[in-house]
Amino acid sequence: MALDREVLRKLVHVAFGFCALLLRWLSPWQAAALAAAAFLYNWLVLPHLFGTRIARSPRGTDLGIVLYPAAVFFLIVLFPGDPGVAAAVWAIMAFGDGGATLAGRLIGGPRLPWNRSKSVAGSLTFVLAGSVAAWQVASFVQPDPPYAAGWISLAVVTAIACAIAESLDLRLDDNFVVPLVGALLLAALTRISREPEPRLGGTELLWLGANGALALGGWLGRSVTLSGAAGGFALGAILIAFAGWELYVVLVAFFVVGTAVTRLGWQKKEAAGLAQERGGRRGFSHAWSNVGVAAIVSLLIAAEAGSLRALWLGAIAALATATADTTASEIGQLFGRRTFLPLSLRQVPRGTEGAISLEGTLAGALAGGAVGALGVALAHDRIAVSFGAGTLIVTTAAILASWLESVAGSWNRNRSVPVPNGALNFFNTLAGALIAIALYWGAVAL
Repeated sequence: MALDREVLRKLVHVAFGFCALLLRWLSPWQAAALAAAAFLYNWLVLPHLFGTRIARSPRGTDLGIVLYPAAVFFLIVLFPGDPGVAAAVWAIMAFGDGGATLAGRLIGGPRLPWNRSKSVAGSLTFVLAGSVAAWQVASFVQPDPPYAAGWISLAVVTAIACAIAESLDLRLDDNFVVPLVGALLLAALTRISREPEPRLGGTELLWLGANGALALGGWLGRSVTLSGAAGGFALGAILIAFAGWELYVVLVAFFVVGTAVTRLGWQKKEAAGLAQERGGRRGFSHAWSNVGVAAIVSLLIAAEAGSLRALWLGAIAALATATADTTASEIGQLFGRRTFLPLSLRQVPRGTEGAISLEGTLAGALAGGAVGALGVALAHDRIAVSFGAGTLIVTTAAILASWLESVAGSWNRNRSVPVPNGALNFFNTLAGALIAIALYWGAVAL
């Protein structure tokens, strides 16, 4: 019975993808209105008509069924002048994700080593079906895209990235993860001006040597694991080669501050059961969740994907956000006299996921602001905004993103299957980068 319900559910999921073809004729607001109507239908009507025949919940409700049209709505609103982009991501979500589930359940076969709930056949089907569907649907909706890369290459790269994201054990609904990754990636890819080429002159080679020494020192000093040292070196090398040494110095500042606040009061935090696991040594997952966004933005800087000023502010803000979040968490656990939830302000015990304190929040704002100010000062010529304005942008982004991460942590605390902390940290730094970019464009508009 479970198999029949899941197959029927995914067949409906795939069938709805054909509606993406309508974007060729509908105006953005007509398409958005249609998606909004589908959202209301799936939320209010569909559970009463089909109930548990397609919903996973025994109550006949399902978050994924509601998220699907909501994701389509935001794709249309985010890309009003690029219907092909919205159609491509919609097609990947419908045919790639839907095809992966059907292949995984009907074909079976070997499981992915990093996520035993996903199959190799399902992931390969995701890439194949998602690529072909995105290429064909986007080409139909927007036959002559004004992009340097054609729909085929854009579709393949985006489908692969979405398949990787879908295969990770994030414990988030695919109807949220896939369109988010697809939309962000295509928004960047359609703005690329040239291929990102690393700069490996004398200055960069010296900084790469310093990067290797820092990674080795962190491993020998037991502040990172072997995977953390290797991953940190790779991410640092990306920052140096594709953005510049200035951004790497900001990374070093984050590493120093993060290590210091983690070590501060270690015995007291350990006795209270609040200390970092593995003696505070951070692995590759920590490095990626905190520095991965800055590395991705570095590649976009090298590819000149949009405004370089906005991208630089976004990269600095991502690292400032990681600094603010780490500092707020560690200082709050050590010195916070009253910890409370970010929305309800209800007092909770120290160490409660998502809880914040006045002491931790202030320390996080100061640390994030200091690291952000350092980045703005070093990259002043690249950003071309005043020191005060740039510092205000990245500090505000770091504070807002850290607060959003606390809200997400409070929500995560009540989930039966919580989202891994690394995933929340990655989305935290992503939010910091996006908020900084949005603030920059808002300031430019004013």
